[in-house]
Amino acid sequence: MTILTRIIAAFLLVGLLACQQQEESKPLPPLLEVGSRHLTLQQFNRELATTYPDLSVLSAAEQLQLKEQLLKQLIDRELILGEACRLNVQLTPDELDSAMREVRGSYSSEEFTQILKQAGSTEESWLNAVKLRLLSAKVSSAVLTDIEASDKEIEAYYRAHKEAFRRPVEIRARQMLFKTREDAAKVKKLLAAGGDFATLARQYSESPDRENGGALGYFPAGVLPVEFDRVLFSLPVRRVSEPVKSPYGYHLFLVERKRRAGLRPYAAVKDEIAAKLYQQKEEAAFHQWLENLQQTTQTKIHRELLQK
Repeated sequence: MTILTRIIAAFLLVGLLACQQQEESKPLPPLLEVGSRHLTLQQFNRELATTYPDLSVLSAAEQLQLKEQLLKQLIDRELILGEACRLNVQLTPDELDSAMREVRGSYSSEEFTQILKQAGSTEESWLNAVKLRLLSAKVSSAVLTDIEASDKEIEAYYRAHKEAFRRPVEIRARQMLFKTREDAAKVKKLLAAGGDFATLARQYSESPDRENGGALGYFPAGVLPVEFDRVLFSLPVRRVSEPVKSPYGYHLFLVERKRRAGLRPYAAVKDEIAAKLYQQKEEAAFHQWLENLQQTTQTKIHRELLQK
């Protein structure tokens, strides 16, 4: 069993026990009571240490303010977890594994741990955030219905935000990278003799994008370094550039196509707008649902324990 699998298994166990905790005797007095769920001061302090690893540098007033903020977050969390238990909403190992890999991307476990540390976070708090996000999405799907963006709303949004859909001048280009100017000059001669840029890129380029023929796709000015933009946006279509020096070596560029600036048509952005409006409606409905749940769920905070 890998470390990642053990983490997921342990994390799932925590999630399962969360629905059973009210059936067990709790000798310690609760700091926070949300419906039938509760957290002790000891549990709260563990959450506090995970969320804010170094409170000692803050004044007592600042520490108390952060504790109050965390209490509000924990109330929301307990409400969501309580509903997840009531609705029997659970996470599978595959769902957690997929979400964790998506967030971590191409970083190794060690690299990602270092990134979390630099951001002032820990792997435990990150795991908690991933789990809560997934559970919240599942609970949202279970309790929210009839959310949709009508064609009329989508069209109205497009008309009101046309400037957001204006496309700047874009080019579609390819590149090759070489260690020396001489290597670049040799391949340029092959291109001048009728060689195919993509084929030669796969054979000679030192860049990672050599596998797809050096394709850079469509992009506007400002995406690449300014020295590249100066060459690319002044280069005629189907013309190969002179070798361009960079900290990585020497580049050859080919502009395959230029796309004029203009307004993206409604048909091209309709699905994009629909997804945006749906997300906005879902978030607003979820927050409203959570507010209603707060009003109908008895909550107690024993602040005398917090001040101690």
